[in-house]
This record gives sequence, structure tokens and C-alpha cells, in this order.
Amino acid sequence: MTLQVHHKIYLPKRMPWQYPYEACEALCKGCHAEEHGKIMPQTGWEHFDDFVDLGGLDGECELCGTAIRYVFPVHHSNWGAMEVGEHCCDHLTSSNYAVTQIRHIKRRTRFVFSCRWAEGKSGTASILQKGVALSIVPEGANYKLCMNGKTGKKRFGSVLEAKMTAFDLIDSGVAQAYLLRAKMRSMKRTRTEIRSFVFGL
Repeated sequence: MTLQVHHKIYLPKRMPWQYPYEACEALCKGCHAEEHGKIMPQTGWEHFDDFVDLGGLDGECELCGTAIRYVFPVHHSNWGAMEVGEHCCDHLTSSNYAVTQIRHIKRRTRFVFSCRWAEGKSGTASILQKGVALSIVPEGANYKLCMNGKTGKKRFGSVLEAKMTAFDLIDSGVAQAYLLRAKMRSMKRTRTEIRSFVFGL
């Protein structure tokens, strides 16, 4: 294997052999070419915190040419950006980001269209999810979320939007944490009221 000297920084008016040792490193020919953007690097890629669902296999991975539904943009400082499928995204970024996102989407879809939803006479849709009693409550032309008897203020334009938001809140644990804090505050108020009633404090 032939090693080449890669200069990590470039200083004006310096000959290649005039650089300090700490400014240089020995790389193989392929890795040296990657550093200078001459061939596509295999490591050092980063994913963006976003992706696109095309709804079908209407896209094409720019790395392997496979037809893809989910488009994940990735970026490398020496190469630029590419739009790839989930497998190439995770391979390039050495992560499971893309696979995790797709699993989340599939679980949310099953939740939204689950047969466990119970429809009420007033148009309310209810379900028990991870210990949270969830209801989608109609209010005029909009909908609100009600969790464990607590109705939120935010309005949603459709049942689908409300269900998807509810799933994300419950699946991430945000809803449970909020409900627990609300329960603790309620218990504290109750204890204060009891002490005031019994002891006049």
C-alpha cells in the first residue's frame, strides 16, 4: 500500500515539506482522494432531521439507484448533499435514524386506523393507548385532544391531524410526563385544601 501525505491545513508561501508534523497525516491513496472530494467518501456523512414521504416508490436513491418511497437527504462537507433511501442513509451515516423514522410512521399509521377506536354518539373518538385514555373531541369545525379527562387548548382541522399528533405525544412520553405533573399539582392542591379545612391553616 502506498501512503500519501495529507496536509490538514494549507499555509501561504509554504512548500509541502515545510509544514509541521502535526499539520500532516499519512493516508492511503483512496482516503486522500476522499479528503479532497475526488471520490465519494464512505464515512463522515450526516443526515438532516427531515425526510420526504412520496407516498409510493416514485423516487430514486442517488447512491444505489433503487426506487424509494422515503427520501432522506444526507450531506458531507467534502462532497455535498445527496437524496437517498433509508438503507443507504443509515449506511452512510452509520446510524439507524432512517429505519427508526420509518418504523415510527408505520406504527403511527396502525394507530390512526386501528379498530380499537370507539366512536361516540357526539362524534367523539376514544382509545386507550399506553395507559392514556385519549379522546378526539369535536368542537365546531375543529377537534381537540382530551387525555385522562384533561382537554387541551389546541385545535386541529381534522381527526387525522389530531390522531397523528396524539400518537406522537404519547409515543414520545411527552403526554404521560405532562399528565403526571398535572396529577402531582392536583394532589398538592388537594392536600392544601384538606389541611386548611381540618386545621384552619
